[in-house]
Amino acid sequence: MSGWQHSAPLPPAWPPDRYEVRSARPVPDRAAADRYHFARTAHEAATRLRDVRFATQIQVVRIEDGAILFDLVAGVEVPLNHW
Repeated sequence: MSGWQHSAPLPPAWPPDRYEVRSARPVPDRAAADRYHFARTAHEAATRLRDVRFATQIQVVRIEDGAILFDLVAGVEVPLNHW
């Protein structure tokens, strides 16, 4: 049975998160923050929350540099090809 244990940790199975979609919802004091690796998925999550009017505040932040790419309240919506 020797040799089946590895001394070095395995690489992560999932790619690192690159975007955080933050939202505030009308239920009393309910906020959520979901993380995504792909820009298209994060953009889709934010626009769907906006389109169904499920959240009162929505913000997408690029984790790497803290840039705000989408902000419902401030009227910021950077085109997806610039994410």
